[in-house]
Amino acid sequence: MDVPAAERSKLGGILEESFEGWYLRHSRKTLMEAEIVKAAVSSGSPVGLVMLKTLEAGLGYVYYIAVAKSQRGKGVGGLLLEDALRYFGAAGMKEVYASVETDNVASEALFRSEGFVKTSFGEVSRKYGTFGAMVLYTKMVVVPGEVLLVKNMSPIGG
Repeated sequence: MDVPAAERSKLGGILEESFEGWYLRHSRKTLMEAEIVKAAVSSGSPVGLVMLKTLEAGLGYVYYIAVAKSQRGKGVGGLLLEDALRYFGAAGMKEVYASVETDNVASEALFRSEGFVKTSFGEVSRKYGTFGAMVLYTKMVVVPGEVLLVKNMSPIGG
């Protein structure tokens, strides 16, 4: 379900269970500022969330996926990512990006299971120019120690 800005503070506990340090601070800020926040709900309570952003025409970004500790390993993250990709597909996105910490094997596996592949600043620069890549990296807040992933949303043969 979509979560309006006025109701997002109720999701803070999921962020507390999922992140620490800089990521917790940034996820709290992003929760209130993201254009789209969707929550997974079980028995009337939120058990996970995803934050989404349009970077520019045709390019989407998955900021954060967070799942309550009690619900991990039950497919909630996968459902949130699938829903995000449906949203981006309906919005006509050509590509969707995400970044994960280099040592976050579970998150990277989740994104790879939906067709995301590693990319680099050089590859993004070849597509959008060096300045364009710098702007995209800034909007995505990609920091050292993260792997950038991308999914081509174009249909096969399209």
